[in-house]
This record gives sequence, structure tokens and C-alpha cells, in this order.
Amino acid sequence: MAVYEIDKFSGGISDFEDRGIPGAFKHGSNLDVRKQVDSLSCRQDLIDEGLIGTASPSLSPSPSASVSKSPSPSPSASPSPSPGSASASPSPSASPSPSASPSPSHTPSPSPSASAGLTTVFEGLIHWFVEASDGYTYGFDNVGNIYRRDADGYWARVYNDPGGAIKGAAEWYSETGATYLYWATDTALHRKRLPGRSDWNDVDEDAGWPKTNLTSADWHMMIEAGGALVIANSPWLAMVGYDDSYTNEALDLIPGNIAKTLVERNGRSIIGTVRASNPDRGVNAAIDSEVPLAQVGDDGELFFANMTDSMPIKRFPGGGKVNPGGVCNEIEQVNFFEWEQTALSWIDKQSVGNMSLWAVWDADAGKGGVYSYGRKNKNHPFVMNLDHLFDADELGAITSVDGITLVSYRDGADFGVKATDLTTKATAVYEGLDLKSPVKKPAQVTTWKYAEVFCKPLPTGTSIEFWYKRNKTGAFVQARMEGDWTSFQADNEWRGTFNVGIEAEIFEPRVVLNPYGNTTPEIHRTRIYFED
Repeated sequence: MAVYEIDKFSGGISDFEDRGIPGAFKHGSNLDVRKQVDSLSCRQDLIDEGLIGTASPSLSPSPSASVSKSPSPSPSASPSPSPGSASASPSPSASPSPSASPSPSHTPSPSPSASAGLTTVFEGLIHWFVEASDGYTYGFDNVGNIYRRDADGYWARVYNDPGGAIKGAAEWYSETGATYLYWATDTALHRKRLPGRSDWNDVDEDAGWPKTNLTSADWHMMIEAGGALVIANSPWLAMVGYDDSYTNEALDLIPGNIAKTLVERNGRSIIGTVRASNPDRGVNAAIDSEVPLAQVGDDGELFFANMTDSMPIKRFPGGGKVNPGGVCNEIEQVNFFEWEQTALSWIDKQSVGNMSLWAVWDADAGKGGVYSYGRKNKNHPFVMNLDHLFDADELGAITSVDGITLVSYRDGADFGVKATDLTTKATAVYEGLDLKSPVKKPAQVTTWKYAEVFCKPLPTGTSIEFWYKRNKTGAFVQARMEGDWTSFQADNEWRGTFNVGIEAEIFEPRVVLNPYGNTTPEIHRTRIYFED
């Protein structure tokens, strides 16, 4: 009997459905594929921050996120798991009654549970995060609110700007020694001294503030670049100097171009624009990680672009797009400066980043969320991975603070911020490349017999499921073990065998890893046997 063996998993989401680099897979979600061990395991889940109980503040997730995952037999094949599957709460023992839902059916609920008496501090969609030098992280939303997060993950609304939607924000410094938090509404630029007054009555307290001559635009993204604060200002760039000087027309772009996103590179401002006549085809967001990257258009296209070369890299699997504040480096950005003693200031600057994180929304169902692109080690490949599956109406901004990923979202009329949950793993799904039957003489259809998964001794409460699809039609079907069990969940066992018994020319495998709390199954290889 012939066998396909899959024992590499670090190749990320492949460019093709039937082939790729070693370890590539067709699609996956919540998989930890950048470890020191090349295996399949679950990543950390996401949890809501900024939830407020009726009695006291709470950072607890909505209890509506729990599901039952009974291993009991079911009389018929089950459909594929929900594309929004996340962490599940398994039953520790078999139930004599049929399972109502043998597949992981939990879809992340972005909104707090009303039954738990929880509400949220957020009243709009945060479009910008600023990790400030005063030790707080600030969020700026699309209705004028400013929020503050402390090191323990507690959020508070600290200010509301009557000018409405905040379209850009950053921290910047003055030669006087003062540090300011800057933000822009539609046509006004404001600032507040940090740390300053806790009641925020020092907003625009300096003479000449606020500035009220910005050009109306959808976005006023701002960055530090070349010793100044540079601000996207429709067909111009505005600028605040280190000497507190200000101009709303520091640079006039080529007519017809609108500044949307900015990157500081080697002390220079790199401007991503959209055409006023066709704004859906412009640069939505850009970042310098290990390589310079830009997300272009509304169909998920990712490009390498360094002002000399341009190369299409990949499309996010479900299409979609990101907002200008919807990309960051996984590590906090650090910089090298080059300076000569005879120079008045530094003459060159290099930013150091490793792996880019993208908050992708408006994608196909089951394909939105936080994607990573890059590598963690020199000998690892550059790959794309869906680190956190998260379907919402819109993802606003993303940042990484002390190793915690923060991503803002809107789901219907609900708004929130999700953060990496260091105490809980997420249910992970792996969809392997198409396995094709070998050519036979005389021609006959191949029978796929069974599949084996080999793993570390299975932790208590965790389980592994095996699903398959044949000839690229229909839904995934769940394979069953001896005794009609729907999942492998024998404590401390290291091999599970699933019966298949179908005829097909193309076989598509899917593996679902169900964690328990903060423990995860870990698969080292999978073998799929067929008649040769």
C-alpha cells in the first residue's frame, strides 16, 4: 500500500493549491508554524480588552465563546468545521448520546455578552494606536474618542475631540524638551503634552494651537521622518518641525495623487498614494519589516517595493484590504543612526524590523484576521500565515506592545480591541495541498484507505480531528476512528488512525487541532495510505 507522508509544516500558505515549497499548505488558521520544532500546533487565542462589568472592570472574555466538543459517535458524516472556528471546550469523557456538533463550531464573538452584564469602553473603531513614551498606549477612533491603555491591559476613554473622526495620530518631540501627542481631525491638528494634565485640560494650551488649515481628507497619517513629524494632507504633506515650526504644504504631490500612507526609510518619507480618480486601486498601507512591503487595492494584493524594484508577492487568500494603521512589525521597531562629528545631525538611519502583521478585513468568510508575512530566523523561509482568524466587519488598526498583539475591530454596532490571550490557545485548522493519485495501467480510480496522525503524547482534554474532501467538490467530510469516534483524544497516546475508504483522483486533507485551555496537541507527521 502506498502512502503520502506530510512531515513538514513551516512553509506557510502556498501560492498553489497542489504544490509549494517544503512545508507549504493550501490554507490554515491559528497555526503556530514558526517554532524551533517543525510541527503543527495551536497559536494563542485573542481576547477582548476594555470590557466593563456592571460592578467592576473586567478583562474576561465573553462566556458565549464556549462550545461542547463531545467525542461521541454520530450516525452520519459531518460537514466541514465552521471557517470561524476558534478555541473549544472539550468534554473529558465520551458521552453515550450522539454529538450535536462533532466539529468545532465556535465562532469568535467580538461583542461582549449582554447576559454577563458586560459593556465595552469603546464607542468607535480605533484607527490608530500610538505606543507613547509615558508608558501608555493610546487609541484614536473614528468618532473623535481617545483611549488610554496601561501595562495591565486596562482601557479608559480619556478625551473626546468635538472635531469628530481622528484621521491620524503620533507622538513627537520639541527642542524645548517637551513631548506631545498629536492627532488630526478632518481639517485640524491638535496636540497634548505628555504626561501633562490627567484631566486633559492642557489640549492645545500653547499659543497658536490648534492648527486649522489641514485639507479635508479621509486620512491624515503621520510619522516621524527626517527629523520632523510628517503628516499626509491630501495632495500635500504637512510638517511639524523639531523647532515647533509648522506648515500645511511642506510638499506638493503630483496632481491627482492623494497621500494615504507614510513610511520612514533611511531618514526619508516614503509616500503611498491613491489616485483621486480611482481610490480603490491605491496603496492602503505600507511597512518596512525585513523587506519593504505595501498592500495595494481592495483584493488583498501584497507587493515588495523599495523605490528601485517592484515585485508582486502574494494575494491574501480571501482578498480584502487593510487600513493605513492596520500593519505593524511583530517586534517593536528600533533604529540605527549614523552620525559624523562634523555634521549638525545624524546623516542616515536604518530601521530594524522582523515580521509584518496585517489586519485584513473585507475578505471572504473564514479568511479575514491577522496575517503575518516574513520570517523569524535567517534559515527560515519568507512565508504568509493566518496567525489569528478573525472575521469582523472591519479591522481598524494593529500594534504590538510588549509582545502582545492588539487589533481593533467593528462588528455591526459593536466596537472593541482584541489582544493576545497568553492563557488560552485557539483551535487551529490545517488544509494540506491537493494529493493526486498516481497514473495507473489499466486506468482505475484510487482508493484512499485511512490516515494516521503521529503526535506528542496527547495532553488531557485536547483532541485531533481528520477531515477530507475528494475531487475538489462538496464540503469536507469528517473521518472516523474505530468505534465511530469523531476525534482522537486518548490521553498520552501518540498515534491516531482515521478510516477513510473513498475513491478519488484528488484527495484534500484537513486536520483540526482542538486545544484545552493553554495546552495544544502537537503533530509531527501525518500519513495517508492509498492503493497503488
